[in-house]
Amino acid sequence: MEIISVNITKGGCGKTTTVQMLGEILGKKYKKKVLCIDTDPQCNLTTVSGIDPMECQEHNLYTLLKKENNLSECIVKSTYYDIIPGSFLLAYADTEFNMRGREYLLKESIKDANYDVILIDTPPSLGLLNIMSLTTSTKIIIPTECSYLAMIGLDQLTNTIESVRRHSNKMLEIAGILLIKYNARTNLNHAVLNGLEKMAANLHTKVFQHKIRETVKIREAQSQQEPLLDWDASCSAVTDYLGFAEELNKSIVN
Repeated sequence: MEIISVNITKGGCGKTTTVQMLGEILGKKYKKKVLCIDTDPQCNLTTVSGIDPMECQEHNLYTLLKKENNLSECIVKSTYYDIIPGSFLLAYADTEFNMRGREYLLKESIKDANYDVILIDTPPSLGLLNIMSLTTSTKIIIPTECSYLAMIGLDQLTNTIESVRRHSNKMLEIAGILLIKYNARTNLNHAVLNGLEKMAANLHTKVFQHKIRETVKIREAQSQQEPLLDWDASCSAVTDYLGFAEELNKSIVN
């Protein structure tokens, strides 16, 4: 079972959309059994998956980590994947979970999960929820915009990854860097791409060949809580994510 964290410390870099699209594509096209986990207190993945966080207040990731519910009680079915909904109470995770070994809480909570792939959406911070996610994961995908600030966020994340590898998950692998909102016609995007390729080489990973173009169709589908694959299967983002999923799927154990 692959457990893939989609992670970067800057907001607006497409973490939630990437988890959503991978969940849809791996579930629908590749017929994989997929579980998504929403660790972001904003609960965006939960919402775009067609689930109201307020209706899951007694069965969500927070109650799972608190051991108030077991794993099966906290899993909700979406169209093409299952999901453990997020909770607004996760905002207090750093102070709420202050016991020794707390970085292993998520890993222990999902140890009995029976899925081909688990995808974890993470908050844009370097707090406990991020550490839990990285400790649990076999791989990490780093989505990033082609911007200088996103490169700073990537640099911050790599320090955290190295710390996690030293202390709680020495097998964590960076699957690659995924470019979001990419425009091949701008000089800035080319310049940042060159910088990211150098950073990727230093991290012994790669920039994925497939890059995600920006389209309003993503926001339209998410605002209606509809799978993007069903909303507009011909839009550029779907085409790009299908190519990316195929590229990623080659490294996922069948």
